[in-house]
Amino acid sequence: MTRSTIFPQRRPARVSVVWLVLLVALGSRSASGTETSSSAEIEKDGIYARVAGPLDLYINQSNEVIQSFSLKGVYQGQYWGVNAREGNASGWENRRIYLGAGAEFFHQLNVQVRVKIGETFDPVYDGLHTAFLKWTPSQSVSLSLGRLSYFSFAGPEQSESSTRISTFERGLVVNQVMPQEIVGALLQGKQGRFSGHAGIVSGSTTKTFTDFAGGFGMLAGVSYDLPLFDERGSLNLDYVFNNGNSANNALKPYGNVVSLWYEGQAGPFGAGLQLIGADGLDDRPAVFGLTAMTTWLFARDVLRKGDAFQAVLRYQFDASNGDNGLQVQKRYEQEVVPNGSGDRYNAVYAGINYLIYGNRLKLMNGVEYSEMDSAHDRTVFSGWTFLTGVRLYF
Repeated sequence: MTRSTIFPQRRPARVSVVWLVLLVALGSRSASGTETSSSAEIEKDGIYARVAGPLDLYINQSNEVIQSFSLKGVYQGQYWGVNAREGNASGWENRRIYLGAGAEFFHQLNVQVRVKIGETFDPVYDGLHTAFLKWTPSQSVSLSLGRLSYFSFAGPEQSESSTRISTFERGLVVNQVMPQEIVGALLQGKQGRFSGHAGIVSGSTTKTFTDFAGGFGMLAGVSYDLPLFDERGSLNLDYVFNNGNSANNALKPYGNVVSLWYEGQAGPFGAGLQLIGADGLDDRPAVFGLTAMTTWLFARDVLRKGDAFQAVLRYQFDASNGDNGLQVQKRYEQEVVPNGSGDRYNAVYAGINYLIYGNRLKLMNGVEYSEMDSAHDRTVFSGWTFLTGVRLYF
């Protein structure tokens, strides 16, 4: 049964989810006691700031024990439609609903916990998303321990949280070879124009944490501030190792993943270029991907001071060194071609986003044309994916 047949029956639940998240954001911020409700504040910052701003229940940097305590949350909902030669499908998806809290202790320790909420509250608790302790003894060094979301590095798309990326979904090869949630230790540091990271992670994740039954993986990377033609920019090299344990479910089934990427910003323009390659385990074909993306902020202060429109353009080319080494995107191409696979993938994405309150509250619209070919030039998928949705985090 496809999403298109399921989601129309869930419309009331979807609406309640959206309103619940917004009401929690508004109510908790008013109840925090850290700011007063006044027409002057609303006129200055707008209702968007109250909805999407951090829900700081306590802030006191002069307290030597606890400096802050905040509620955290994410809501991402989107309508999608696929119009392809192989068929059509459409539906609404509550893509992500996370709720949690964060606190800072002793000016060095940061604790973050966030859980997943079922898209229709059935179940309400749908697993642990993040739960980690981050120790920052100085501005140049930090150590994180626990369940981490893997967006600290690894490319112009994967290096950003889902709350900040400009496209609805990351590229095909990035989704296929990069881990999503990991449990382990990550050391990060910066010295001058260089920064780097190194980590070791468990090869298994469970709904709550890890059972350490899937071997291990290692992460490493280095970055160098290099503006090139931009005001700001960095050149980055990242590496992921999987020891190949058969019970490994935290890392994707690739022994070595290497990513070389550049990201820069010049005024309202941003650009990213990534080369990524991975060799498969157990006779799985090696894969290669190239992604180029550019963004442009324009038409600022349209409906409120500080808002802006953002244009996004992305191109992907992916290939595998063997038959059927690539799978069409899980969202949403597989709704039309379940488990569709091929050897070459081309995709062009164009979008317009309205940043109401930066990335904290934005409306997104995008369209992507993609084509997957397999051996002997047989086309597996050829069509358009249309997306529109809202993204909120606090």
